[in-house]
Amino acid sequence: MSKEAVARVRLEVVPSPDLLKQLSAAFDTKSSVSVTCLPHHGPGQTVEASVILARKGYYTVPHLAARSITSQAELHSLLLPLQEAGVSELFLVAGDRRTPAGPYSWSGELLEAVKAYSSEFSIGIAGYPEGHPHLSQEQLSSSLHTKAPYASSIVTQMCFSAEAISRYITTIRNSGLELPVWVGVPGPVSVRKLMSLGARLGVGRSLKLARGTGMAGALVRGNDFLSYDSGRLIREVHQELAGDPLFAGFHVYTFNDLGRLPGLLDDLPALQPTATLAPRNAAAPLFPAKI
Repeated sequence: MSKEAVARVRLEVVPSPDLLKQLSAAFDTKSSVSVTCLPHHGPGQTVEASVILARKGYYTVPHLAARSITSQAELHSLLLPLQEAGVSELFLVAGDRRTPAGPYSWSGELLEAVKAYSSEFSIGIAGYPEGHPHLSQEQLSSSLHTKAPYASSIVTQMCFSAEAISRYITTIRNSGLELPVWVGVPGPVSVRKLMSLGARLGVGRSLKLARGTGMAGALVRGNDFLSYDSGRLIREVHQELAGDPLFAGFHVYTFNDLGRLPGLLDDLPALQPTATLAPRNAAAPLFPAKI
């Protein structure tokens, strides 16, 4: 993988015992890594993995899920070791828990609490090119515009359509937002896993498109489908968005299948750096919402 491409790619990984070993074999330590926070392992494991990766030299972006944090005291206990390890950017989401474990029911409340603790963290927020399975477009738009003044970037949910991604960025621009957008795309992954995730993630329309343009030819091999090759999607997205000032780069959902990653982006042209907007200080309380 070329150094030029690596500079504009962020890998999303899940905390696991062998993560560092897998990651070092696939990506060098000058790379950018985003560490998930899933309900079954909680924010503690996310922070622990993020601290280890940051101290190894990776630019590390931990996810913090609002509904998984039990108290303000726990939030502070998570933020302190991240600060001490030199982590400067976070990605905040509501999380998949049905009921909040503490005072934060959506990402806006967590964003406000993080900014109250320290204005030095840059904050990434979620974007949904195909909508959300449980929220209306009006709710998504209201939430995004409420959080945007306090955020430094948007990371999109995984999408399989370059057209949908391009349309989403155009919508963001036309609404007056100027946040850099990390475009979420799948890394090499089994078709079976993608199909199982589709409904939960709300990516049904572009997933059907992906099946029609590549996945439809997948054959059953034993008890698993062949892997989906996202190289074509990445090339199409790059063709659509190269030169767009809001296009920050690719956020690759790896599912920790890191052994398949080398070479994925080698055929892309070198990506030019995009300036990241400086984090803004919170000046007013955020309004309630659901994500």
